[in-house]
Amino acid sequence: MVISKVDYSQSIESVLTPNEDGVVRDVQHGLTFNIKPLQYAEMQDTSSVTTSQVRYIRGKEGFYYITAPNYKNVYVMIPEKGRLKLEKKLKISETGLEQPALNQRTSHIQLINQSSGEAWKLNPESVEKQESQMANKQEK
Repeated sequence: MVISKVDYSQSIESVLTPNEDGVVRDVQHGLTFNIKPLQYAEMQDTSSVTTSQVRYIRGKEGFYYITAPNYKNVYVMIPEKGRLKLEKKLKISETGLEQPALNQRTSHIQLINQSSGEAWKLNPESVEKQESQMANKQEK
């Protein structure tokens, strides 16, 4: 049996704080994982947990979009039996985003840098920079 047209989307992002071992637990969505592999990909260091918070959201296709303050990338992960597997690493910034936030949109996931107003349209295979949120507010 196959059930089609399943929408896995999570309407609001989860913001989690890793423990001293790098583990984040989202009780509401039933997800637990270790942030250290992503921290290593970003900083090349896992001697201590330096990621202060993890932000993630699940898109309608079932992919998890994961990032954190000062990360340069958004990691698109696909759930598999007992693990999250990297589907795509989306490069966002050379210097990292100070205050990232993820939003669910009808056709995509939106990433916003709250400190600058910059925004990106995310899909499992691509990233596209959008017009600045601050520029839009100034024009009105």
